[in-house]
Amino acid sequence: MKDQVLKAIRDAILKGSLSPGERITESRLSKQMQVGQNVVREALQELEFQGFVERFPNKGTSVTDFSREDIRQIYQFRMEVEGFAAQLGRECGRPSHEDVCQLERALSGMQAGADGNDFWQFSRSDLEFHEIIWRMSGNPFVEKALRTVATPQFSYVLIRSFRHTRLDLAAVTQEHREILQVLRTADAVACRKFVREKVENFWHEVESGIDEA
Repeated sequence: MKDQVLKAIRDAILKGSLSPGERITESRLSKQMQVGQNVVREALQELEFQGFVERFPNKGTSVTDFSREDIRQIYQFRMEVEGFAAQLGRECGRPSHEDVCQLERALSGMQAGADGNDFWQFSRSDLEFHEIIWRMSGNPFVEKALRTVATPQFSYVLIRSFRHTRLDLAAVTQEHREILQVLRTADAVACRKFVREKVENFWHEVESGIDEA
């Protein structure tokens, strides 16, 4: 039941029935969906973990929304910390064979999303690709910081772009293939520099795509 409610709320967010920044009331959703309020609460907790909603003390829950300045600051954080994660991973001998297999599976998911114009599948696989890099750092605090700050940004881009996007998904997938190649062959400092530059490029592409949408 929780999964059904979660999917219904997520679909409403992606289709625009619930807009970025809109407040979500547990009691109202409970009545609309004819389920217990605790089921709605559990679904919203999972959606918060996925980055689709934000929960504020004494204010309730709202659909994730960011200003242009928020996006800029998040990407500034990612540029430095994700590049650092790539460096740490390389310094401790990553990616391993298993890492490479996981990254290639994520790339396959991105490619399938690009081929089918399925932005939801593409975005999930894109986040998975980056989560592997964060985990490769071997530093749980770096990984946790990136998950906390960056995951909502991936979901926000998905929310904004799901119905209409001019992002070239095939080109973005190819750029991620280049990241994998560098992670496998370059030294630690070069990996940090390359990942930082790619994250900055993604920032500008996302800004442009959101403006056009």
